[in-house]
Amino acid sequence: MTEQSKPQEQNESTVAQPAPADPAKDRAPISDEKRTALLRYMAILFGVAFLLVLLTFLIQLRDSKQTISELNKSNASALQNAGKLQDENQALSAANATLEVQVEDLEAQVEDLEESKERLEKTQSQLEQELEDANQKVTDTQTAYVLLAQAKTAAAEEDSETLSTVLEQLNPLVELLTADDQATVAQMQTQLDEAQ
Repeated sequence: MTEQSKPQEQNESTVAQPAPADPAKDRAPISDEKRTALLRYMAILFGVAFLLVLLTFLIQLRDSKQTISELNKSNASALQNAGKLQDENQALSAANATLEVQVEDLEAQVEDLEESKERLEKTQSQLEQELEDANQKVTDTQTAYVLLAQAKTAAAEEDSETLSTVLEQLNPLVELLTADDQATVAQMQTQLDEAQ
């Protein structure tokens, strides 16, 4: 190929390629009917979208009102329960105060009873001692009168040895005898001393 044939081929290739078409020129203008139909379609779509948004808003508003109503009911119920609990708390506080007063009274009574118990125990101890002393005195008095009877028997039998022994045993107990019996013992002692 020669140099002259090259430019010829280039010219042919440029001529063979069609020029790019302008897209705006290729489109046919939209007719009024199509434009009206398109506007209607868009209006319907916007209307439906608006209705859906409105419906969603109304549903949320209704749910919000229900939630608020339920919360108000719960709040009222909680307030009632709080009032009841407060009343119960006051009643329990009053009962507690009453019980504390009763406990204090009972503690005072227990202290009084313990003091009374101690006094009674002391009195019982004293009475037991007095009873023991009285029993001992009765026993000693009985012994004294037995010895007096033995002394009288020995004096009547003129048994000076037995009389001396009995009078020695009787001397510590002579105060338990009556005055007359004490005089009798003194007379027997005198007679025994004279006989010896």
